[in-house]
Amino acid sequence: MAMTNTTTPTAPTGVARSARHPIPERLRRRVKAVPIPLAMLLIVGALLSIAWDVAVPPFQGPDESSHVAYLQYGAENGRMPSVRAGGASTEESEALRWLNLRPLAGNLSARPAWSSADLKIWHEIEHSMRRGSRANGAGENPLAKNPPLYYAAMAIPYRMFVWLPLLKRLFVLRLLSALSYLATIALAWVIAGEVFGPMRWKQTLSAGVVALEPQLQFTSAVINADSLLIALTTAFLLAALRAVKYGPSMARVLTASGLAGAAVLTHGRGLVTLPVLAVVLLVSWIKYRPAIRETIVKGSAVVGTVGAAFLAYLLLGRASGGSRTLYGGQVGELNSGASFNLRQFLSSVYQFYFPRLQSLRPRIGPEYGYRQVFINTFFGTFGSLEVMFKQRLYDALQVLSAVGLVGFYTAVITRWRRLWASWPIVVVMLALLLTTLVFLHYVSYRALLGNGGSDPLIVGRYLLPMVSLFGLAVVFTVGSLPRRLGPLVGAVILSIGILLSLTGVGITMARFYA
Repeated sequence: MAMTNTTTPTAPTGVARSARHPIPERLRRRVKAVPIPLAMLLIVGALLSIAWDVAVPPFQGPDESSHVAYLQYGAENGRMPSVRAGGASTEESEALRWLNLRPLAGNLSARPAWSSADLKIWHEIEHSMRRGSRANGAGENPLAKNPPLYYAAMAIPYRMFVWLPLLKRLFVLRLLSALSYLATIALAWVIAGEVFGPMRWKQTLSAGVVALEPQLQFTSAVINADSLLIALTTAFLLAALRAVKYGPSMARVLTASGLAGAAVLTHGRGLVTLPVLAVVLLVSWIKYRPAIRETIVKGSAVVGTVGAAFLAYLLLGRASGGSRTLYGGQVGELNSGASFNLRQFLSSVYQFYFPRLQSLRPRIGPEYGYRQVFINTFFGTFGSLEVMFKQRLYDALQVLSAVGLVGFYTAVITRWRRLWASWPIVVVMLALLLTTLVFLHYVSYRALLGNGGSDPLIVGRYLLPMVSLFGLAVVFTVGSLPRRLGPLVGAVILSIGILLSLTGVGITMARFYA
């Protein structure tokens, strides 16, 4: 029998590799498509967030022990905590006690128990804990009033790394929570591209201002629902801008309404997205004049999406045995007590920003206003609000902010024709700005009425969901300068941001470890 040589055809090497490894190849192409400036900003942001994670001891972010208790209770028991039960577990309580972490908050003279002997004792205590020490959260948790989305999302990595000891587990969870911060940087880059066009230096400056905001970095490095709220609100702004820029297609409308629904499921401050969403629909209707039937269908889709978010929140809260009202009844509490006085409210808002006129009565509450919110606690007040820059640095930041505001006003006056030509985008951005400020001032005013004028309630990090607007305002102002001067001034601004970031990390480490 004659022997014949047969060969099996083989695919080209590149095709075979692509068939065997389709996902890495696709991922590689996407990574290569990321602009180099954005990639560098993301790397810098990741390194800064890690540095903050190291600098801030466990549970030393604003109300971080309560946030961790909420997350742990939900991840271990599969339900939301209630105000009456769902506080710190034995595991968390023992760590706060033995590592001196509870008295550390707000006490500048205290230091964590961080020596090798302290850690050895803690490890022995941790290993001797009974089964169920992670899931037995009891007592009150005031943050149980928060909606569950952030904690539900973080419960996934919690379960993945539940085998780690508490401190290492918390460190990893902080790192994963920081992904929201990196997403915010990337979203700020895309938003700048939508507003200013694909001008690399403007996108770099806008996203860089966001990435180098010290308070945002600090917030990213602790367990706190604010980090997810900031990312969702930034994504919502991008979806809103695209809806008014390219038209309210069903996909764009559902994206914007879905992000708004996610924001209200993350924090009560996410409610500000709803009036903005209404403005987006109105502006889109005025600009594109869709048919009545199409308008009704899309409006119904928005109402259905947001309504589904509220309904899911209510049902989950009732199934968990928690509050039967949204946000733990905080909306009703704000509107109870002393009656709302419009004249007093407007006077209070005026005196928040400007010196009191003789014709006005003193505002209720302490001496607390623009400087404390827009300067001190926006640019940097860390730890449990006790780690601060030196006052002369805040003075300098206030002067620079004033110069920036004058420059922004001048740019608006000189470029008003361009702004008018882009009125839908301007209206959406103004809607987010004004809605957020009115919401915060109203909540602060009602809180002051309810607590006897002792606590104005608002701090600078509550402005961070608008941080992309801050970056856009900087770029708009700097972009109005002569062509060669603009990028140079932008580089100086980013250099100041780097110095502030490194200084913030430094003083935080000195406060806790020196």
